[in-house]
Amino acid sequence: MRAAICDDEKAMHDTLEKLLREYKLARHIDLYIDKFESGADLLHSAKEYDVVFMDYQMERLDGIETSRLMREKNKDCIIIFVSAYPEAAVDTYEVGTFRFLVKPVSREKLFKALDDYMRSVDRDNLLIIKTRDGAWKIKMSDMIYAEAKGKHTIIRTIKDSFEVALNLKQIESMLPKEKFMRCHKSYIVGFSHVMNHNNAEIIFDNNEKAQIGRNYTVKFKTSFQDYIMRYNER
Repeated sequence: MRAAICDDEKAMHDTLEKLLREYKLARHIDLYIDKFESGADLLHSAKEYDVVFMDYQMERLDGIETSRLMREKNKDCIIIFVSAYPEAAVDTYEVGTFRFLVKPVSREKLFKALDDYMRSVDRDNLLIIKTRDGAWKIKMSDMIYAEAKGKHTIIRTIKDSFEVALNLKQIESMLPKEKFMRCHKSYIVGFSHVMNHNNAEIIFDNNEKAQIGRNYTVKFKTSFQDYIMRYNER
């Protein structure tokens, strides 16, 4: 999980970071935390976060406006507002807040909010991977293909590419067989992103291509046809 704390009070940074690290240890999860002192700083970050703890009242750019702008580039982010003013809770629902926590934030309520978030995540549709930059949550529906690179694998999604220290066989074991298939010794493809194919190659919806190995041709055609019939997506 990648979490951000956006608050103009350093004391609140320290409090939330301490509670998040306690949660990490208690739930045995990978948790990475970044801290921002203003909404502008958060919006300038190139990273996307799973959870943002957002202060309601900040100078210049308040929490509501920061959240509204953030939603433009990351609609899936969970926002948990923190404020000393309980009456502000109603306003935060304008930007789809997940929870509203009143300062001082209690350990019990923060843990409950994160537990509810974790339960809301459909892990059957997610691939959790680790790279040198940390742990990432990838929607399987966003995954176009995986390509072998020595003992590592490159995972290509609709937005990014990730290099993971797992071989292609290990990645294959993590993916649902009805939606993904190895079509070559070096490629696993996501059926939902296949636009066209012949006996030799696949063309994806981002115009990239992958080879089809001679030994995989018949099985690929059959499996792809089964996918079309099952999900009625083509």
